[in-house]
Amino acid sequence: MNNKFLFALLFALASCHTSFQSNFKEGKNNKIISDADGESDQTITKIIAPYKTKLDSLMTIRIMVADADLTKGSPEGSLGNMVCDLLMRYAQKQKMQADFCVMNNGGLRIPTLYKGDVFIRTVYELMPFDNQLVLVKISGAKCLELFALIAENNGAPVSGLQMVIDNSKATEIKIGGKPFDVNTDYWVLTSDYLANGGDNSGALKNPLERIDKNSLIRDILIAQMREMYFDGETLQAKIDGRITKK
Repeated sequence: MNNKFLFALLFALASCHTSFQSNFKEGKNNKIISDADGESDQTITKIIAPYKTKLDSLMTIRIMVADADLTKGSPEGSLGNMVCDLLMRYAQKQKMQADFCVMNNGGLRIPTLYKGDVFIRTVYELMPFDNQLVLVKISGAKCLELFALIAENNGAPVSGLQMVIDNSKATEIKIGGKPFDVNTDYWVLTSDYLANGGDNSGALKNPLERIDKNSLIRDILIAQMREMYFDGETLQAKIDGRITKK
């Protein structure tokens, strides 16, 4: 049986039985068991049973600890900040020429990553789709289109980018702490979904250059969190004014 198909099947079946994160009073990233909608095919269940046991054990591996709740938000949220910061951290280690990172709030599938232990399961709940990391080089003019979209949408998860939204317009834009230059080309770290024009992000389509890393964003986040955890770091809820409103 194809390993990718098996894993996808196992995760899909597990999803039918499990709501991976719940807002317990303890603030933990726990799982709860709910009633299944219908019965799984018994033959398939028997075939995958030993694999599912192994998968469940992998999903409960602790990879990080969050010092506080991380939440989605507009124009800026600590959850989106964390995701983009970790991706930029990965890019720097890989010597990728990323000037800034842009993601979309719709790609973050939980509203809150709760204070406490973070498991592999938590990251799968955060990003259940197989979106891959992409680096695109776009002109300053295209950047302005992208910033305008961010302003119209009342913000987005970003890293390396600062801007002020004034009457739904992008103003006071900085890249890497320096004033934005419309005559400069910039490398944008993003998902293949956005790079392909998803969520009306046409400014990222047909770039001057494109580098597909062929790595799932989810896997990158897991690897970065594990590395930080072993180095004694924790996840912190960071709101630093990278996108503000007048």
